[in-house]
Amino acid sequence: MPRWFRIWEKKRGSRRTVSRVVASVGETFFFSAIFFFGVIFTAMTVASTVLETWPIRTMFPEVAYVEGECTIQEIRVVKLGTEDYPRYQPEALVALDLPQRQHHLWTLRRSPFSYSTEEAAWDRLNGYEPGWIYPCWYDPGSPGQSVVLERTPAWGLWVIFLVLISFIVIGGIGLIYTLLLMGTSVERRAAIAKKAKTLELLREAMPPTTYPSIPNDANLTNSPGVRLAFRLPIEVSPGWWLLATLIFSLLWSGMAGVFFIAALGNHLAGKPDWMLTIISLPTIGIALAAISQFLREVTAHTRVGPTGLEISNHPLYPGKEYRVFVTQAGKMKVRQLQILLICEEAATFLQGTDVRSETKRVVEEEVAVAKGFEIKPGLPFEADYQLKVPEGCMHSFKSDHNAIHWKLVVQINADHGTRLSRSFPIVVYPAELEVAR
Repeated sequence: MPRWFRIWEKKRGSRRTVSRVVASVGETFFFSAIFFFGVIFTAMTVASTVLETWPIRTMFPEVAYVEGECTIQEIRVVKLGTEDYPRYQPEALVALDLPQRQHHLWTLRRSPFSYSTEEAAWDRLNGYEPGWIYPCWYDPGSPGQSVVLERTPAWGLWVIFLVLISFIVIGGIGLIYTLLLMGTSVERRAAIAKKAKTLELLREAMPPTTYPSIPNDANLTNSPGVRLAFRLPIEVSPGWWLLATLIFSLLWSGMAGVFFIAALGNHLAGKPDWMLTIISLPTIGIALAAISQFLREVTAHTRVGPTGLEISNHPLYPGKEYRVFVTQAGKMKVRQLQILLICEEAATFLQGTDVRSETKRVVEEEVAVAKGFEIKPGLPFEADYQLKVPEGCMHSFKSDHNAIHWKLVVQINADHGTRLSRSFPIVVYPAELEVAR
């Protein structure tokens, strides 16, 4: 009898593992949905553009326009607005001769525009002379209401294509990656990793390791500090997440803006398109949520400036004391700034036919804490503290299935609910190695 998969697996202490089957199915479904959403809507958009049907013809009617010749009979400037805030709209009376009949229409562009001064509106009509023949564009289905002298480019259509293609790329890459991992066992991944290390080019590029089970600290000691010996690198740069949020917000907001303008234009013209309106509502909601998230990220990272952490020596040894120097820039009132020394154990193992990964925090010691101070622009918070690595603790370790990671974490709790945590990895060596040196 086949065993039914479980959403949650065993809980041991504070550890809880999730079902790999559920995670793999969820990832596959997520990336498949993104990929097929992009494929289906790209195909619909291409077909609608080529066949000149809804919805592209509704949102961008000028893609279906054909070119003709119009004779300008008269030009004028129409006064709009109020006496306090007048607006002036330039127009030209054109005559379009078709085999069926002749059409007359005051026009210039499909979307009328106006100026604050009458002189500017007349300047806009420079180049148009009554009695002359000019190229024009019109909808063959309704030439009497669609003649324009200036055809505007459909930039919004390109934005839609760009957004939809990005869905295909992101979904496709994620789906392929998920499927490759789904069919690969831990042993297979380890074999691939070992095989990769034997490649000549990779072996030459990799730095030599004296202690193969201890992580290399070359990347932690290649940046000298201002006050102390080394400036530790931050584990994950917040700029990447901020950039990703910005790109998604811009792309999705552009597409939502096109939908909103097209739907609003139909309502103002007295021809409401309810299907387009219904589609626009969730699109606009997602765009507003993306913009809100981006603004929260910008606000947090603007108020909480960069965090710097320097250390007097590296690598570290159990039982030894070191100095750490922290700098925190920004503009905020800080309730608490805390530096923690953390050690985490990570293990990847096989349970039946499933691969499990668990991480447990085994050491968490407070190195320093500062409360109730204000950081002003140009005057970063600076403090020097003592750090002691616990005696008898396990050194940093890394193998194919197990790892022990040490890191320093700076946690910031500021006013207005701003909370940020930034990690700086370190390497702890065995005490006997220091004695041997």
